[in-house]
Amino acid sequence: MRGPLTPYTALVPHLVRVLPRVSMALGAGPALTVCVLPLALSTQLEPGDAALLLRVAAVLCVVPVAFALDDPAANTTATVPYPPAVRRLLRLVLLCAPLAMIWTACGFLLKLAMHPDDRVALPIAGLAPEAAALGAAAILLSALGLRITDGVRGSTLAAPGSVLLPLVLVLSPAREQLFAVPYGDTWASSRWAWASALAVAAGVAAVLLRQPRLTRHHRSSLTHTAPGPSPSPSGDPHEAIRP
Repeated sequence: MRGPLTPYTALVPHLVRVLPRVSMALGAGPALTVCVLPLALSTQLEPGDAALLLRVAAVLCVVPVAFALDDPAANTTATVPYPPAVRRLLRLVLLCAPLAMIWTACGFLLKLAMHPDDRVALPIAGLAPEAAALGAAAILLSALGLRITDGVRGSTLAAPGSVLLPLVLVLSPAREQLFAVPYGDTWASSRWAWASALAVAAGVAAVLLRQPRLTRHHRSSLTHTAPGPSPSPSGDPHEAIRP
């Protein structure tokens, strides 16, 4: 019995094959290395240092998201029976889900490198809005990149932006408020700021991905394309029935 999600389930294996595996490995590998190194060296981390390393891991895990929407075959797959927005949403889910799990694993590795009494001072759930907001910003930039590259290379903007944005935030005067010390004086307000940034970035990205330029261009080209000559009833390929 075929359900309403059966066609999309059949699409998943094809999308998995075209995921940016190299980018995922280059992001997730260093993130895990950074977080497992203190444990391997038997270094006992302070809560502030552990939070810093987990934030570094978040940036490393966000970089592959910049390549999630790249589709060099976009011009040849515009007529497949799946809306572009659905294909891109599935690509994002298939890429972001394992990266989120890797980032969470990084948090638990850092907890193991801390004194048992200090582990509660590293709130993985509390730091999650920062990682999610940076990921949503990368998706937003990727959606803008699709607009200027006819749906092909979203990473044109997202790849440099996913690196420059955290750097700009770190160097900004609001650094202490944005990257607050866990459970410090500005911790609660910084969580609200990151949650708001996540909501705005996700909303704008959803709007940009809803009706990409490629779809409108493709429909327009189909509408204005003149029909070709009809074959001759006699079967002669050199003859045509003119309207």
